[in-house]
Amino acid sequence: MDLSKLTPKQLLEIDACTRCGECLRFCPVYSREDEEGINPRGKIQAIKKFIRGQYGLWAKLFGPRKLTEEELKKFSERVYRCTLCGECGSQCPVSIDSRNLWLGLKEVLVEMGHYPKKLESMKRHVLKDHNISGLDNTQRMDWLDGLEGLPAHRHQKEKAEVIYFIGCVSAYFPMAHKIPQSFIRILERTGTDFTLLGGEEWCCGFPLLVAGFKKEVGELIRHNIEGVKEKGARSVVFSCPSCYHTWREDYGTDLRLFDSTQFILSLIREGKIQFDEKKIRVTYHDPCDLGRASGIYDAPREILRSMPGVEFVELPNHGERCKCCGGGGLLEMVDPDLSASLAKEKIKEIQATGADLLITSCQQCIRTIQSTARKMKIPLKTAYISEFVLKHMEENGVKGMEKEVPFISG
Repeated sequence: MDLSKLTPKQLLEIDACTRCGECLRFCPVYSREDEEGINPRGKIQAIKKFIRGQYGLWAKLFGPRKLTEEELKKFSERVYRCTLCGECGSQCPVSIDSRNLWLGLKEVLVEMGHYPKKLESMKRHVLKDHNISGLDNTQRMDWLDGLEGLPAHRHQKEKAEVIYFIGCVSAYFPMAHKIPQSFIRILERTGTDFTLLGGEEWCCGFPLLVAGFKKEVGELIRHNIEGVKEKGARSVVFSCPSCYHTWREDYGTDLRLFDSTQFILSLIREGKIQFDEKKIRVTYHDPCDLGRASGIYDAPREILRSMPGVEFVELPNHGERCKCCGGGGLLEMVDPDLSASLAKEKIKEIQATGADLLITSCQQCIRTIQSTARKMKIPLKTAYISEFVLKHMEENGVKGMEKEVPFISG
């Protein structure tokens, strides 16, 4: 196993692990799979054992010990059965950045050819079709067909101040179409000068990065940045936390980047959004890529607390300790049963709040929670935050969604 893909900091972090076991209390996967090797401590100890076998005293005296194919296979399975939620790192007493460590280990395993072969089709779709669905990328804007009264340019203008970057899931999965539909209605009503990239929007690269295919992401990054700059835009806004996080961490651009919750909050503060009073009790789920990975906790809460009639109750585990829905890290693709098991635990926690509606800011969280609730025959209502904002905005004589569609229910 060649660890050259790991940074010196990560190698120091591996050595810094004290086996205290604090991470075991927070790892959602370990809570469902009581196996030492699958938890953060177990994975780090496996790497430590390899390093000692390669470079320790025993290796110097008797030669380095090679890992068997079976050992590599088992280690790879443990690394990839992870949501990359990052909760273990946020609670680590010695501040090990475990999320990035797991990403580094995936790069190592990809180089060795030890990764779930299910990920090959995803990789092929992203590189060939420029989206995760495998459909033609010209279909990326088909969700616009669900809206009436669009301008002739269908929000694909030559120039604009703001680019709205949709993301693959919202563009191609019907369950998530209401996310971009509601968000562009908000942009329209507030007079925001925005445009879409249309078929020239390519996957941000997040699925490749979390699978360990980091070296294949460069072309996607260059294409997307060039597409935005050609429009003369200075800002990019995202309703997908994974796209936002990827642009922020991996694109190295001077463009101003906003998650949709940040953008909506700024419109509220500018007085461009005002609300009708509608009484409802809601709770909020912090997406891992928006919360722990990107540090955005306050904006969605400020939005909800600014809405008259809305009673906001927190989940027992919220903010930095919010439990992953089970849909992160490509786990749904690698181990769908484990992903569903985590979602079931999340649903129990949501139900315990007594809220009428679950609100979140991630299309994948909506999909994972709702699809599991339906299989469990639980009538759980969910909404992306832009849907909720649009429903509560004062009409001002302007129609919103042409058809009054209820929030998604299991």
